[in-house]
Amino acid sequence: MPSITDIQALEKDPNFAMVYVDGTLHCTLPRSTVEELALAVDQEWTEECDAVVTQLEQIDTGKSMALDLISRKAWGVRELAARLMKRGIDANIARVTTEELAKDGWLDDITYAGARIRDWTRLEPASRRWLHMKLQERLISREDADQAIDEELAGSSEQDLATTLAGLRLAKVSNLDEVTARRRVISALSRRGFSTDVGSEAIRRAQAERA
Repeated sequence: MPSITDIQALEKDPNFAMVYVDGTLHCTLPRSTVEELALAVDQEWTEECDAVVTQLEQIDTGKSMALDLISRKAWGVRELAARLMKRGIDANIARVTTEELAKDGWLDDITYAGARIRDWTRLEPASRRWLHMKLQERLISREDADQAIDEELAGSSEQDLATTLAGLRLAKVSNLDEVTARRRVISALSRRGFSTDVGSEAIRRAQAERA
């Protein structure tokens, strides 16, 4: 059975220790982990020790990977965990890593959801149902999605939003005959999640405003 032959403090960071097994540097561990495992010279190096090292390496890899992804764009907590899993990180480690990043302020689902809503509605309004669907695709919880949508659409009813969209779309099809123009506007309203009844009333109101 291999055994620990030396444990030395890492010169650049004394919070870490180099563990030598049978005279060869085997791994570098946080000092707290060395103490937690009660590692000592002449102690046997077991499979349990190797398992802990493997897990720590995955945690370190997962965190580095997550921070690299965050530096490039914004992410939701579960969305980022899913991306880490696709890159080979264990599901539990991916979950713990992203939850810790959220706790440390690197990730915030409500802030992230609000930013996505602003992006999606910068040019044209969308219904709450459509926004919920889009946020669900980003793995945002229903509760966080509700809060973000309420904050971003505060004071705007579904009918108001649909009427604004109808007005924008009617302006784009003003050169078409009435039947074709109406069909295209209804289609645009439907694609943004508004019901047929709300869409029809939106067109009526938008036309009245343009008259």
